[in-house]
Amino acid sequence: MYRLSQLVLLICVYTTGIATSAPDIAVRAENFTVPPATGPVTHILARNTSDTECTVTIEPKFPADWQWTPGKREVTLAAGQVKRLPFTIEKASDAKSNRYAIEITVFRGSDKTTHQQDVVCASAPYFKPKIDGKFKDWSDAIPMTFTTSGKKTVISTYWDKRNFYLYVQVEEDNLQSYKKDAAAVDAVQFALAPRNAVTASGPQAKAQRSEFLVVDVGGMFARDRCFQLIKPGQELSVAQEPSDLNALALKDAQVVVKRQGKITHYECAIPFAAIPTIKPSVGREIRFSVLVHDPDGTGLRDWGEAAGLWPEQRNRFAWCVWDSVKLTADPPYDSKVEFGLCSSKR
Repeated sequence: MYRLSQLVLLICVYTTGIATSAPDIAVRAENFTVPPATGPVTHILARNTSDTECTVTIEPKFPADWQWTPGKREVTLAAGQVKRLPFTIEKASDAKSNRYAIEITVFRGSDKTTHQQDVVCASAPYFKPKIDGKFKDWSDAIPMTFTTSGKKTVISTYWDKRNFYLYVQVEEDNLQSYKKDAAAVDAVQFALAPRNAVTASGPQAKAQRSEFLVVDVGGMFARDRCFQLIKPGQELSVAQEPSDLNALALKDAQVVVKRQGKITHYECAIPFAAIPTIKPSVGREIRFSVLVHDPDGTGLRDWGEAAGLWPEQRNRFAWCVWDSVKLTADPPYDSKVEFGLCSSKR
């Protein structure tokens, strides 16, 4: 069964704020890694953005007919401090859409801020799909969907003892294939790291993630490719130095990229041998994020942004640059978004 003993996190896909004299508290739900119907514990992050200590009350509101405890929590936060507040879901139902509307209200005296979110279950079930470009084995995945400038991205994942599997569907007008000296290339870039990994802000610090790039290679008999951009233990300065991708090819990866109508399908299997800091097991909480490169369309699509990371979590050392990438003036969000490995979506 799908019930896990691990702490559960919630992921916010779209966020809006409705404030009346805001009390300088930012809130964010962490990633939800098991179905709500299993009665998980979820955490809400509260961050004091002011220069002084304050005490506030955090009151979540989950979908209708759900039950949770406690109904609210009071918390005292020092200047700049972040705390994780647990709430237990006692009764809930799973949504076929994998999207759940929640509301978090922050009270400080007579002042309040209301933060609205759509949340999803972000988890990779245990299963071994065929990487064959037919995409028939993904019905038991738990897709995470977000939209950028009207174009949809759908991320699905599996795992087994040997591999991490990724299937990304990208709605876009054109597919630009990888080739030498290409001015622009469409690609999927993703990173995996242990749950407690952090991204430093200096070039001499060591990377704590494994990061990959998947591209289509044009030509009838050409093989699509995966490159490993950075490994744990390498200096983060590597992230800022465009590299020769050919020297970074991951030979043991399985990759298929196929264009069908307006959708580009990226399907791959990455051996856990290339992700040495993660030991795959049921209930393992990890960090995971995705960038989608659509240079002649939406530009950069960032799962970290869709997941509701705070603006302060942008970090130029969180992702690697490469041959054809053109990042915006603001760096992408951190590559470490909450995620989990589970047994099944049921």
